[in-house]
Amino acid sequence: MTDYYDLPARPPKEKRDRLWLLLLLFLLLFLLALAATAWSLRLKPGELAQDPLLSTTSLRAESTAPVQALAQVPTAAPEPEPEPVVEAEVPASEPEPAAEPAPEPPPPLFSDVRWRETARFTGTDTAGRSAEFTAYVLVGDETWTYARADAIFASGLSEPVETAFDKLELGAGICALSRVISVGAASVEGTSAQNTFLSHARGHALKFAITENLPCEPGAVPTSVLDLGYNRQDVVCPEGEAPCPDVSAPQRPIAMILTAAEDPETDIGEALRNGIAAHEGAGSSVFPGVKVSDYSAFDLR
Repeated sequence: MTDYYDLPARPPKEKRDRLWLLLLLFLLLFLLALAATAWSLRLKPGELAQDPLLSTTSLRAESTAPVQALAQVPTAAPEPEPEPVVEAEVPASEPEPAAEPAPEPPPPLFSDVRWRETARFTGTDTAGRSAEFTAYVLVGDETWTYARADAIFASGLSEPVETAFDKLELGAGICALSRVISVGAASVEGTSAQNTFLSHARGHALKFAITENLPCEPGAVPTSVLDLGYNRQDVVCPEGEAPCPDVSAPQRPIAMILTAAEDPETDIGEALRNGIAAHEGAGSSVFPGVKVSDYSAFDLR
């Protein structure tokens, strides 16, 4: 049997009241916590909750964030289109003057070449012995000119001289001549030293061509050179032209003189000089357009 006298005594009344107050306080706090939780979870129209993680605003913001991020990606600026090039206006060119017709090419050197007779005269030496002289000039469509002398030298005289002898038609009489004299001459244009050389060179070039192409046995007819040097008469050139080879061309003849003397002792040089002087003194010319007396030399060798 329980001994009531051994049980603990009941707590006093004040202590019991405090215990109830504590219980009530805990209960009130519990209810407040429930109310606060319910308030925070309260729903509103168009919202899932007030929690920013659950709100529709946050969802819309999050859902549009990638789009905005993509929209914010910088894009390469379009390259500016090049400005159209404005071509400068080309001034209208003046009409070109009508082209002058090209000059006709010169005829071939010594085309239609031939020996043309220019004079016949008689000369006498101091001993009274005479000789007959016939002067010829080698011609074609042009004479030996200052402008084309180099071309004539380069082409050589053998062929035109041979052709000219074929056309001369002197027959066998040419081989009975006492001598054939080739003439060397230069014009007034140029220096005296240059022209002296040209006269000498031209005379000997012609002598060689004549010697090679005489229609006779080699050595049958003696040949020599009359070197006249250069002409001392000035020529009047057209205005703005100097030198003027076309005007001075007659001073550079390609000429030969055929000689026939009955007396083999005749001084051909004296007879020739005297015969030319008499011929020109009578108003005639030995070579066209010039006088032998106007040249700087008279050297027969």
